[in-house]
Amino acid sequence: MRLWSWPLGLLSALAVLPAQAEQALLEQRALLLDDSRLPREAALDRLQQVRFAFREAQAEPGQWPVWTRAYGLRGSWDGGLERHGEGLIVGLDRPLAGQWIGGGLLSLSRSRLDADDGAANSDDTHVGLYAATRVYNQLGFKLGALYGQHRLDSGSDHASARSWQLFGESSFAIDFRDFTLEPFAGLALVQLDSGALRSNGMRLAGADEEGGYLTLGWRLAAPWYWQQRKWVGRASLALRQDLGSDRLDGEATTDSGAVLQLQGREFERSSLRLDLGLDHQLRGDIYLGLTYAGQYAEDARDNALAARLSLKF
Repeated sequence: MRLWSWPLGLLSALAVLPAQAEQALLEQRALLLDDSRLPREAALDRLQQVRFAFREAQAEPGQWPVWTRAYGLRGSWDGGLERHGEGLIVGLDRPLAGQWIGGGLLSLSRSRLDADDGAANSDDTHVGLYAATRVYNQLGFKLGALYGQHRLDSGSDHASARSWQLFGESSFAIDFRDFTLEPFAGLALVQLDSGALRSNGMRLAGADEEGGYLTLGWRLAAPWYWQQRKWVGRASLALRQDLGSDRLDGEATTDSGAVLQLQGREFERSSLRLDLGLDHQLRGDIYLGLTYAGQYAEDARDNALAARLSLKF
């Protein structure tokens, strides 16, 4: 299976070779839309741990809860396309009026896309706000907004991009004596504004892309005590549906005016998402957590491991 295709007759063979960098950057643009989920999911996960089932202890007056998450991920697609990434997220939140809690986060991350035809890196910064509330202790709502700055690099070439996203989730807790089941539904809307790239006598046009993501699933949470310390196990299984286009297209031009049509890889729009987590209360105001997130589609696999630490000072 060819990863990328374009009408070769539009350019000479010498012009096709530099286009590999532009092609890799086009693929990286598509993954920026998908990777927008990483800080979003960190915010949703944080809200789950401090507002919903078997939550962390609420901050006392005068205390400030701070949390941090470090993660690494690896994804692959049939045909030889691979990507690696890592990131660090820091957040701070406070109880608000009534059942509300709100906070903000800063995310720094880097990802690399590798294929036979080229490679591209992306350095990403996100800042955002998030909040959640509970109604009658059963019905929950989460919401948030994030802004991102991105620098795409393919070695000698680079481009910039910006992103905005709004997201929300609703859930309903079904409580049993020793565990809680929680069906949930989430929706995220993402917009990516990519700048133009010019290098090697070629210009890759900028583009505005939009994406939507719907997630439907179930969560399970159960606590237990071991050596007089609290542990909480969490798991969720969900179907994630991409509501936007399954591929990105681009156009590159040479100084002579020749036009090269680039067509990105067709990514799977539906995937199965599995999350596993374990939280440990080290002491009254310090919690440590480990999480695994797996995303599986017909021709793609994505795995991420993360460690988080939250404390109050």
